[in-house]
Amino acid sequence: MERLRELCRLNEIPITEEELEKFGVYRELLKKWGKRINLTSILTDREIEEKHFFDSLLGLVAFERAGLDVNGKRFCDVGSGAGFPGIPLAVLLKDSEFTLVEPRKKRCVFLEEVKRQLKLKNVSVQCSRVEKVSENFDILTMRAVEDPEGAVEITEHLLERGALLCIYRGKEPFGREIPGYRIREIEIEPKGVSFKRHFLFIEKISES
Repeated sequence: MERLRELCRLNEIPITEEELEKFGVYRELLKKWGKRINLTSILTDREIEEKHFFDSLLGLVAFERAGLDVNGKRFCDVGSGAGFPGIPLAVLLKDSEFTLVEPRKKRCVFLEEVKRQLKLKNVSVQCSRVEKVSENFDILTMRAVEDPEGAVEITEHLLERGALLCIYRGKEPFGREIPGYRIREIEIEPKGVSFKRHFLFIEKISES
């Protein structure tokens, strides 16, 4: 996991050897299951470490820049897929709880296997659509979202209860408004890689 170790060092993301070992196990599970159930097209070691693991952990930089204390919080990873960004965040944020919401059963089986092998006691998997999820959360995470308005629409019932939606986006800024919601956009140009990210933090505007 030398590539992940180096990128975390360059971008001041603290990571321990024990955590890096967990990412090593996760990487091998992704490669083993990836082709079998079409988890991801990214299957080389370097790309997995850069474009999945490190990219997921960039959320920690965004949270800090947004002034968010994420320790001890309840996260919901919406449409978790192969576990991004939820599982990488859960590895580092041991005091926070993560619910991975994923409607596809084969991917849920994979997520349960990752949870078991990485011994992640702070992770649970819900095999359902997010519209059917009814718990209260502090932070919702979604990655590779092309349509923030649609993301707000499917998570509206959770945002109305006070959850904050964090959307991982690519290099293009969003720059629009969504009526009834406050949006903060943070751009990050990480060191050591050739991509940049925009993070949207979206919360419901209270009517009081």
